[in-house]
Amino acid sequence: MTTGILLSGFGGQGVMSAGKFLAHAALHENKYSIFLPSYGAEVRGGTAYCSVKISDAPINSPLIDNPDIAIILNQPSLDRFEAQLPRGCLVIVNTDLTQRKVSRKDVTVIELPLNTLAIQCGNIKTANVIALGALLACKPIFKKATLVGLIKEMLSSQDLIRQNLAALDSGLTYLKENKKGAQC
Repeated sequence: MTTGILLSGFGGQGVMSAGKFLAHAALHENKYSIFLPSYGAEVRGGTAYCSVKISDAPINSPLIDNPDIAIILNQPSLDRFEAQLPRGCLVIVNTDLTQRKVSRKDVTVIELPLNTLAIQCGNIKTANVIALGALLACKPIFKKATLVGLIKEMLSSQDLIRQNLAALDSGLTYLKENKKGAQC
């Protein structure tokens, strides 16, 4: 089985870090993965997006024409990618930085106030990890323990590790606490 994931937001929101976490998690669980980044003209503040392909078999092409999952962190990303998403796609949207709802009725939409939740975790830059937690709550494509291990391995300071672990848990529990898990 192959899963294609699109992540998009402003440079500096951790889009690339989240994509790397997903790709590394797949490798840690003996799956194949490809991480394909794309940066805007400016890195911080410009549009940044990446795609991650995860598969049980070798991957022939890094391109994802029809992602199964999209994580949208801001309004320009929603505007750019909404029309391109295939029917049935799971779309995780940051309601703190989008001014409108997803207009499509043929995709599954999960809305979370990612920035608000990130501030509650102690670091606005953990919104990306909250989105990954929500993804795992909807589609457990790998184990939570794998992401926990990667956070501990890839981050340098104890404060960052603590904040990102809290963010992962926040994303995992938000859907259940707000009765949104049934939408997945």
